[in-house]
Amino acid sequence: MRLLSLSLADFRNYSSLSLDVSEGLLHVFVGENASGKTNVLDAVAVLSQGESALGLEDQDVVRQGQGFYRVRGEAANDAGEKETLEVASQLQPRRKKAFFRNDVKIPAAEFVGLLPAVLFLPQDLDLFTGAPMRRRRFVDDVLSQVSTAYYRALGKYRQILKQRNTLLKRIANGEAKARELAPWNGQLAEEGSVITLARLELVETFTLTLGEEMRSLGEPWGEVTLRYERKGRERCRENLVLETLALLDEAQERDILLQSTSVGPHRDDWGIVVDGHPLERFASRGQQRAAVVALLFLEASYLELKRGERPVILLDDVFSELDDLHRERVASAFPSNQVFLTSTHLPPSLAEGTVMWAIEGGGIRRM
Repeated sequence: MRLLSLSLADFRNYSSLSLDVSEGLLHVFVGENASGKTNVLDAVAVLSQGESALGLEDQDVVRQGQGFYRVRGEAANDAGEKETLEVASQLQPRRKKAFFRNDVKIPAAEFVGLLPAVLFLPQDLDLFTGAPMRRRRFVDDVLSQVSTAYYRALGKYRQILKQRNTLLKRIANGEAKARELAPWNGQLAEEGSVITLARLELVETFTLTLGEEMRSLGEPWGEVTLRYERKGRERCRENLVLETLALLDEAQERDILLQSTSVGPHRDDWGIVVDGHPLERFASRGQQRAAVVALLFLEASYLELKRGERPVILLDDVFSELDDLHRERVASAFPSNQVFLTSTHLPPSLAEGTVMWAIEGGGIRRM
Protein backbone atom coordinates (compact mmCIF):
# COMPACT_ATOMS: atom_id res chain seq x y z
CA MET A 1 0.00 0.00 0.00
CA ARG A 2 1.21 3.52 -0.75
CA LEU A 3 -0.05 6.94 0.15
CA LEU A 4 -0.12 9.24 -2.88
CA SER A 5 -1.31 12.47 -1.27
CA LEU A 6 -2.10 13.83 2.17
CA SER A 7 -4.19 16.86 3.05
CA LEU A 8 -4.97 18.28 6.48
CA ALA A 9 -7.36 20.90 7.78
CA ASP A 10 -7.01 22.21 11.34
CA PHE A 11 -5.07 19.13 12.41
CA ARG A 12 -2.72 19.74 15.35
CA ASN A 13 -0.51 22.73 14.38
CA TYR A 14 -1.54 22.75 10.68
CA SER A 15 -4.38 25.02 9.58
CA SER A 16 -4.07 23.67 6.05
CA LEU A 17 -1.58 21.34 4.41
CA SER A 18 -1.42 19.44 1.12
CA LEU A 19 1.43 17.08 0.23
CA ASP A 20 2.08 15.10 -2.93
CA VAL A 21 3.94 11.99 -1.72
CA SER A 22 3.44 9.88 -4.82
CA GLU A 23 7.10 10.06 -5.86
CA GLY A 24 9.64 7.81 -4.15
CA LEU A 25 9.30 5.27 -1.37
CA LEU A 26 11.33 7.02 1.34
CA HIS A 27 10.17 10.44 2.56
CA VAL A 28 12.25 12.22 5.21
CA PHE A 29 10.78 15.18 7.11
CA VAL A 30 13.45 17.38 8.68
CA GLY A 31 12.74 20.04 11.28
CA GLU A 32 13.42 21.24 14.79
CA ASN A 33 11.73 19.68 17.78
CA ALA A 34 8.09 20.79 18.20
CA SER A 35 7.96 21.94 14.56
CA GLY A 36 5.20 19.49 13.62
CA LYS A 37 7.14 16.52 12.24
CA THR A 38 5.40 13.95 14.40
CA ASN A 39 2.03 15.48 13.55
CA VAL A 40 2.49 14.51 9.91
CA LEU A 41 3.07 10.88 10.89
CA ASP A 42 0.13 11.01 13.29
CA ALA A 43 -2.10 12.23 10.46
CA VAL A 44 -1.14 9.17 8.39
CA ALA A 45 -1.81 7.03 11.47
CA VAL A 46 -5.31 8.56 11.70
CA LEU A 47 -5.97 7.34 8.14
CA SER A 48 -4.82 3.89 9.25
CA GLN A 49 -6.21 3.52 12.77
CA GLY A 50 -9.02 6.08 12.73
CA GLU A 51 -7.54 7.93 15.69
CA SER A 52 -4.35 9.55 16.92
CA ALA A 53 -1.53 7.05 17.46
CA LEU A 54 -0.29 9.32 20.23
CA GLY A 55 -3.30 8.45 22.36
CA LEU A 56 -4.80 11.92 22.01
CA GLU A 57 -8.52 12.60 22.18
CA ASP A 58 -10.08 14.42 19.23
CA GLN A 59 -10.40 17.66 21.19
CA ASP A 60 -6.62 17.63 21.58
CA VAL A 61 -6.06 16.87 17.90
CA VAL A 62 -8.15 19.77 16.58
CA ARG A 63 -6.04 22.89 16.07
CA GLN A 64 -6.40 25.27 18.98
CA GLY A 65 -9.45 27.50 18.69
CA GLN A 66 -11.08 25.46 15.92
CA GLY A 67 -14.11 23.18 15.96
CA PHE A 68 -13.13 20.31 13.66
CA TYR A 69 -10.29 18.57 11.86
CA ARG A 70 -10.09 16.67 8.60
CA VAL A 71 -7.45 14.27 7.30
CA ARG A 72 -7.74 13.06 3.71
CA GLY A 73 -5.44 10.94 1.60
CA GLU A 74 -5.33 9.18 -1.74
CA ALA A 75 -3.75 5.75 -1.63
CA ALA A 76 -2.90 2.99 -4.08
CA ASN A 77 -2.77 -0.69 -3.22
CA ASP A 78 0.00 -2.98 -4.38
CA ALA A 79 -1.97 -3.73 -7.56
CA GLY A 80 -2.08 0.00 -8.38
CA GLU A 81 -5.78 0.50 -7.64
CA LYS A 82 -6.48 3.92 -6.14
CA GLU A 83 -8.92 5.05 -3.47
CA THR A 84 -9.45 8.01 -1.17
CA LEU A 85 -9.66 7.79 2.61
CA GLU A 86 -10.90 10.52 4.90
CA VAL A 87 -11.49 11.07 8.61
CA ALA A 88 -13.45 14.11 9.80
CA SER A 89 -14.10 14.96 13.43
CA GLN A 90 -16.33 17.78 14.65
CA LEU A 91 -16.47 19.17 18.18
CA GLN A 92 -19.12 21.86 17.77
CA PRO A 93 -22.08 22.24 17.86
CA ARG A 94 -22.02 18.58 18.89
CA ARG A 95 -19.38 15.91 18.64
CA LYS A 96 -19.45 13.79 15.50
CA LYS A 97 -16.85 11.70 13.72
CA ALA A 98 -17.12 10.20 10.26
CA PHE A 99 -15.05 7.88 8.09
CA PHE A 100 -15.14 7.89 4.30
CA ARG A 101 -13.86 5.54 1.61
CA ASN A 102 -14.08 6.99 -1.88
CA ASP A 103 -16.33 9.70 -0.41
CA VAL A 104 -18.82 7.12 0.89
CA LYS A 105 -19.38 7.10 4.65
CA ILE A 106 -18.54 3.75 6.26
CA PRO A 107 -18.39 2.43 9.85
CA ALA A 108 -15.13 2.88 11.73
CA ALA A 109 -14.70 -0.89 11.98
CA GLU A 110 -14.63 -1.15 8.17
CA PHE A 111 -12.27 1.83 7.82
CA VAL A 112 -9.50 0.87 10.25
CA GLY A 113 -6.71 -1.01 8.48
CA LEU A 114 -7.60 -0.04 4.91
CA LEU A 115 -4.25 1.75 4.95
CA PRO A 116 -2.15 -0.64 7.06
CA ALA A 117 0.63 1.17 8.91
CA VAL A 118 3.39 0.47 11.41
CA LEU A 119 4.45 3.33 13.66
CA PHE A 120 7.63 3.75 15.70
CA LEU A 121 7.67 6.50 18.34
CA PRO A 122 10.56 7.40 20.65
CA GLN A 123 8.45 6.46 23.67
CA ASP A 124 8.17 2.93 22.29
CA LEU A 125 11.69 2.31 23.57
CA ASP A 126 10.13 2.22 27.05
CA LEU A 127 7.54 -0.32 25.95
CA PHE A 128 8.74 -3.02 28.32
CA THR A 129 9.36 -0.84 31.36
CA GLY A 130 6.33 1.41 30.93
CA ALA A 131 2.73 0.90 32.03
CA PRO A 132 0.81 -2.22 30.88
CA MET A 133 -1.68 0.08 29.12
CA ARG A 134 0.97 0.87 26.49
CA ARG A 135 1.59 -2.80 25.80
CA ARG A 136 -2.13 -3.49 25.52
CA ARG A 137 -2.45 -0.58 23.11
CA PHE A 138 0.32 -2.07 20.96
CA VAL A 139 -1.53 -5.36 20.42
CA ASP A 140 -4.89 -3.58 20.09
CA ASP A 141 -3.54 -1.34 17.32
CA VAL A 142 -2.15 -4.33 15.41
CA LEU A 143 -5.24 -6.51 15.73
CA SER A 144 -7.70 -3.69 14.99
CA GLN A 145 -6.03 -3.22 11.60
CA VAL A 146 -6.55 -6.85 10.58
CA SER A 147 -9.84 -7.82 12.22
CA THR A 148 -13.14 -5.97 12.04
CA ALA A 149 -14.51 -8.39 14.66
CA TYR A 150 -11.70 -7.48 17.04
CA TYR A 151 -12.19 -3.75 16.58
CA ARG A 152 -15.91 -4.06 17.22
CA ALA A 153 -15.44 -6.31 20.25
CA LEU A 154 -12.90 -3.89 21.69
CA GLY A 155 -15.28 -0.95 21.29
CA LYS A 156 -18.19 -2.84 22.83
CA TYR A 157 -16.01 -4.11 25.67
CA ARG A 158 -14.91 -0.59 26.59
CA GLN A 159 -18.52 0.62 26.66
CA ILE A 160 -19.66 -2.32 28.80
CA LEU A 161 -16.71 -1.88 31.14
CA LYS A 162 -17.55 1.78 31.64
CA GLN A 163 -21.18 0.95 32.42
CA ARG A 164 -20.21 -1.85 34.81
CA ASN A 165 -17.83 0.43 36.68
CA THR A 166 -20.59 3.04 36.97
CA LEU A 167 -22.88 0.37 38.42
CA LEU A 168 -20.17 -0.71 40.88
CA LYS A 169 -20.01 2.86 42.14
CA ARG A 170 -23.80 2.97 42.57
CA ILE A 171 -23.73 -0.34 44.46
CA ALA A 172 -20.96 0.94 46.73
CA ASN A 173 -23.09 4.02 47.45
CA GLY A 174 -26.16 1.93 48.24
CA GLU A 175 -28.02 3.09 45.13
CA ALA A 176 -28.16 -0.33 43.40
CA LYS A 177 -28.01 -4.07 44.19
CA ALA A 178 -25.13 -6.44 43.45
CA ARG A 179 -27.44 -8.76 41.51
CA GLU A 180 -27.70 -6.07 38.83
CA LEU A 181 -24.12 -6.90 37.81
CA ALA A 182 -25.15 -10.21 36.20
CA PRO A 183 -26.12 -8.96 32.71
CA TRP A 184 -23.03 -6.75 32.50
CA ASN A 185 -20.84 -9.68 33.56
CA GLY A 186 -22.25 -11.79 30.74
CA GLN A 187 -21.65 -9.15 28.09
CA LEU A 188 -18.18 -8.39 29.41
CA ALA A 189 -17.24 -12.07 29.31
CA GLU A 190 -18.57 -12.54 25.76
CA GLU A 191 -16.77 -9.55 24.22
CA GLY A 192 -13.68 -10.12 26.37
CA SER A 193 -13.31 -13.66 25.07
CA VAL A 194 -12.97 -12.37 21.49
CA ILE A 195 -10.24 -9.97 22.61
CA THR A 196 -8.32 -12.48 24.71
CA LEU A 197 -8.27 -15.25 22.10
CA ALA A 198 -7.12 -12.88 19.35
CA ARG A 199 -4.34 -11.52 21.55
CA LEU A 200 -3.18 -15.03 22.44
CA GLU A 201 -3.03 -15.96 18.75
CA LEU A 202 -1.01 -12.82 17.95
CA VAL A 203 1.45 -13.47 20.78
CA GLU A 204 1.96 -17.04 19.61
CA THR A 205 2.45 -15.93 16.00
CA PHE A 206 5.09 -13.37 16.98
CA THR A 207 6.86 -15.95 19.15
CA LEU A 208 7.50 -18.16 16.11
CA THR A 209 10.14 -15.81 14.66
CA LEU A 210 10.95 -13.43 17.52
CA GLY A 211 14.15 -15.26 18.46
CA GLU A 212 15.35 -15.19 14.86
CA GLU A 213 14.72 -11.44 14.63
CA MET A 214 16.55 -10.83 17.90
CA ARG A 215 19.58 -12.79 16.72
CA SER A 216 19.63 -10.83 13.45
CA LEU A 217 19.93 -7.69 15.60
CA GLY A 218 23.01 -8.99 17.38
CA GLU A 219 21.34 -10.54 20.43
CA PRO A 220 22.45 -14.22 20.57
CA TRP A 221 19.80 -15.24 23.08
CA GLY A 222 18.52 -18.76 23.60
CA GLU A 223 14.80 -19.37 23.90
CA VAL A 224 12.85 -16.16 23.27
CA THR A 225 9.08 -16.09 23.71
CA LEU A 226 6.23 -13.66 24.19
CA ARG A 227 4.20 -14.42 27.30
CA TYR A 228 0.62 -13.24 27.72
CA GLU A 229 -0.30 -12.63 31.35
CA ARG A 230 -3.93 -13.00 32.44
CA LYS A 231 -6.18 -14.45 35.09
CA GLY A 232 -7.44 -17.78 33.85
CA ARG A 233 -6.18 -20.46 31.50
CA GLU A 234 -9.02 -21.45 29.16
CA ARG A 235 -8.48 -21.33 25.38
CA CYS A 236 -11.88 -22.46 24.09
CA ARG A 237 -14.25 -19.50 23.76
CA GLU A 238 -17.19 -21.17 25.50
CA ASN A 239 -15.03 -22.26 28.43
CA LEU A 240 -13.29 -18.90 28.54
CA VAL A 241 -16.64 -17.12 28.93
CA LEU A 242 -17.61 -19.41 31.81
CA GLU A 243 -14.20 -18.97 33.42
CA THR A 244 -14.44 -15.18 33.20
CA LEU A 245 -17.91 -15.20 34.75
CA ALA A 246 -16.57 -17.25 37.65
CA LEU A 247 -13.65 -14.88 38.12
CA LEU A 248 -15.96 -11.86 38.07
CA ASP A 249 -18.16 -13.46 40.71
CA GLU A 250 -15.11 -14.26 42.81
CA ALA A 251 -13.87 -10.66 42.57
CA GLN A 252 -17.29 -9.06 43.11
CA GLU A 253 -16.82 -7.85 46.68
CA ARG A 254 -13.41 -6.42 45.87
CA ASP A 255 -14.72 -4.75 42.72
CA ILE A 256 -17.55 -3.10 44.66
CA LEU A 257 -15.11 -1.91 47.30
CA LEU A 258 -12.74 -0.46 44.71
CA GLN A 259 -15.55 0.58 42.34
CA SER A 260 -13.54 -0.85 39.46
CA THR A 261 -13.51 -4.09 37.45
CA SER A 262 -10.41 -6.15 38.25
CA VAL A 263 -10.89 -9.03 35.81
CA GLY A 264 -10.71 -8.97 32.02
CA PRO A 265 -8.46 -8.12 29.06
CA HIS A 266 -8.27 -4.49 30.20
CA ARG A 267 -6.12 -5.79 33.08
CA ASP A 268 -3.99 -8.22 31.06
CA ASP A 269 -0.36 -7.72 30.12
CA TRP A 270 2.34 -9.30 27.99
CA GLY A 271 6.11 -9.33 27.83
CA ILE A 272 9.19 -10.97 26.38
CA VAL A 273 10.81 -13.87 28.22
CA VAL A 274 14.39 -14.92 27.46
CA ASP A 275 15.52 -18.31 28.76
CA GLY A 276 12.83 -18.11 31.41
CA HIS A 277 13.67 -14.56 32.55
CA PRO A 278 11.46 -11.49 31.89
CA LEU A 279 13.23 -9.07 29.54
CA GLU A 280 12.65 -5.99 31.69
CA ARG A 281 14.49 -7.55 34.65
CA PHE A 282 17.84 -8.07 32.95
CA ALA A 283 17.99 -6.33 29.56
CA SER A 284 20.17 -3.30 28.97
CA ARG A 285 18.81 -0.23 27.23
CA GLY A 286 20.37 -1.47 23.99
CA GLN A 287 18.79 -4.90 24.33
CA GLN A 288 15.39 -3.33 24.93
CA ARG A 289 15.90 -1.25 21.78
CA ALA A 290 16.63 -4.44 19.87
CA ALA A 291 13.43 -6.03 21.16
CA VAL A 292 11.34 -3.03 20.09
CA VAL A 293 12.94 -3.08 16.62
CA ALA A 294 12.25 -6.82 16.35
CA LEU A 295 8.58 -6.21 17.17
CA LEU A 296 8.51 -3.49 14.51
CA PHE A 297 9.65 -6.03 11.90
CA LEU A 298 7.18 -8.65 13.13
CA GLU A 299 4.29 -6.19 13.04
CA ALA A 300 5.11 -5.21 9.44
CA SER A 301 5.26 -8.86 8.35
CA TYR A 302 2.04 -9.71 10.20
CA LEU A 303 0.09 -6.83 8.65
CA GLU A 304 1.29 -7.75 5.18
CA LEU A 305 0.30 -11.37 5.77
CA LYS A 306 -3.16 -10.56 7.08
CA ARG A 307 -4.04 -7.57 4.86
CA GLY A 308 -2.33 -8.79 1.70
CA GLU A 309 -0.71 -5.34 1.36
CA ARG A 310 2.68 -3.97 2.37
CA PRO A 311 2.07 -1.54 5.25
CA VAL A 312 3.25 2.05 5.28
CA ILE A 313 6.13 2.47 7.76
CA LEU A 314 6.13 5.55 10.02
CA LEU A 315 9.41 6.20 11.87
CA ASP A 316 9.55 9.13 14.26
CA ASP A 317 13.05 10.38 15.08
CA VAL A 318 14.52 6.91 14.63
CA PHE A 319 18.01 8.24 13.86
CA SER A 320 18.46 9.93 17.22
CA GLU A 321 16.73 7.25 19.31
CA LEU A 322 18.49 4.13 18.01
CA ASP A 323 22.17 3.23 18.03
CA ASP A 324 24.12 2.73 14.79
CA LEU A 325 23.51 -1.03 14.49
CA HIS A 326 19.77 -0.87 14.98
CA ARG A 327 19.41 2.31 12.93
CA GLU A 328 21.10 0.66 9.94
CA ARG A 329 19.01 -2.47 10.37
CA VAL A 330 15.77 -0.46 10.37
CA ALA A 331 16.89 1.69 7.44
CA SER A 332 17.51 -1.38 5.27
CA ALA A 333 14.56 -3.48 6.43
CA PHE A 334 11.80 -1.99 4.26
CA PRO A 335 13.10 -1.62 0.68
CA SER A 336 9.65 -2.25 -0.84
CA ASN A 337 7.53 -0.34 1.67
CA GLN A 338 6.69 3.32 1.61
CA VAL A 339 8.48 4.89 4.59
CA PHE A 340 7.85 8.24 6.26
CA LEU A 341 10.70 9.23 8.54
CA THR A 342 11.29 12.31 10.70
CA SER A 343 14.58 13.75 11.89
CA THR A 344 15.99 16.93 13.39
CA HIS A 345 18.87 16.83 10.91
CA LEU A 346 19.79 15.36 7.56
CA PRO A 347 20.48 11.64 7.98
CA PRO A 348 24.12 10.64 7.35
CA SER A 349 23.34 8.39 4.39
CA LEU A 350 20.26 8.33 2.22
CA ALA A 351 19.00 5.82 -0.31
CA GLU A 352 18.79 6.88 -3.91
CA GLY A 353 15.42 8.44 -4.65
CA THR A 354 14.85 9.73 -1.10
CA VAL A 355 12.41 12.65 -1.02
CA MET A 356 13.38 15.34 1.50
CA TRP A 357 10.95 17.73 3.16
CA ALA A 358 11.77 20.75 5.34
CA ILE A 359 9.37 21.67 8.15
CA GLU A 360 9.61 25.27 9.28
CA GLY A 361 7.33 28.15 10.18
CA GLY A 362 4.27 25.92 10.41
CA GLY A 363 4.66 24.76 6.79
CA ILE A 364 6.37 22.05 4.76
CA ARG A 365 8.36 22.45 1.56
CA ARG A 366 10.21 19.98 -0.56
CA MET A 367 13.98 20.33 -0.40
